[in-house]
Amino acid sequence: MPWLIMSDDDPATTHKRRDKNLMALHMAYEEAHKDIILAAGSLRNDDGSTPDGGLLLLDVATRAEAEAYYRKDPLTQAGVRGRITIRRWHRSILDGKIHW
Repeated sequence: MPWLIMSDDDPATTHKRRDKNLMALHMAYEEAHKDIILAAGSLRNDDGSTPDGGLLLLDVATRAEAEAYYRKDPLTQAGVRGRITIRRWHRSILDGKIHW
């Protein structure tokens, strides 16, 4: 069951995204869980130059599983995440395929 997790970075922690070690840990965490990740990527400012949040689509059974995944993400643990929204997502169209 797909769950959407969208977050805005805490503006006070933008410098942490420049920490190569932290970002490597974050990427390794996502790589280790790619079997449950339908989509992942950073949200950007309007000109696309600066990451300021993130979006995940996870294929897990419950909200609790989605929350547990997110809490363990190194960026979350480092305090980068500010406002977080977790919502169950109904797949209608994905990768050009209709799922109605």
